[in-house]
Amino acid sequence: MTSQERKAFLSFQQGELDAVGMYKNFAALTDDEELRSHFLDAAKDEGKHAAILSKYTHRKLRPKDTLAKVTGAVFNFVPKKLLFKGIAYGEKKGGDGYLPYVKDYPELQEIINDEYKHQAIFNSVAEKY
Repeated sequence: MTSQERKAFLSFQQGELDAVGMYKNFAALTDDEELRSHFLDAAKDEGKHAAILSKYTHRKLRPKDTLAKVTGAVFNFVPKKLLFKGIAYGEKKGGDGYLPYVKDYPELQEIINDEYKHQAIFNSVAEKY
């Protein structure tokens, strides 16, 4: 692994960990059981992604709570359609970020697939609002 790849993977790993907190926070803030389930499923997947990345980085990172706090603070104020479209966009960007590395690290394809799955789910959720 090159130093550039290691730096990217550490950034990815931190992002995945931070997303776990964000999704868990969202799950705690909603009364909608279906939406809560989507958030908890996404949190579980993001945790799995962080574990995959830790095999490459050989680092155990701690989640930062900044993303969860900021997104949690706006959860009830931002129009839901906009919020879910934003989440979907972030998931697509996340998946796209792994694309340059998948040839050398095929296990990343699982992460890409999950990120695009999340994108589709949250785009679908957005259409309900």
